[in-house]
Amino acid sequence: MHYVVNYTLTGERTKENTAELMAIFAERGNNDSTIAHWVYADGGGGFLIADGTEMELLYKDALAYSTWMELSATPIINIEDAVPQIVSWMSS
Repeated sequence: MHYVVNYTLTGERTKENTAELMAIFAERGNNDSTIAHWVYADGGGGFLIADGTEMELLYKDALAYSTWMELSATPIINIEDAVPQIVSWMSS
């Protein structure tokens, strides 16, 4: 299973806070479960798509970044897997 992880930056966006956040990201980077990582153009956060088999890694990252952001993870499936389930539900 895959997850989309949305994150929103919190607290003051000072240069010092941003430097601390970037230092953590430079040290940790994306973990092995990250498939794609995008940042919102307004600078308020971003999202990533992750392989859900490594939920412990996602949780470790959530703890590491909790000082600077709020995170939420939502399970996702691709449309090719979703449509047959929708059609089945509609016909029952």
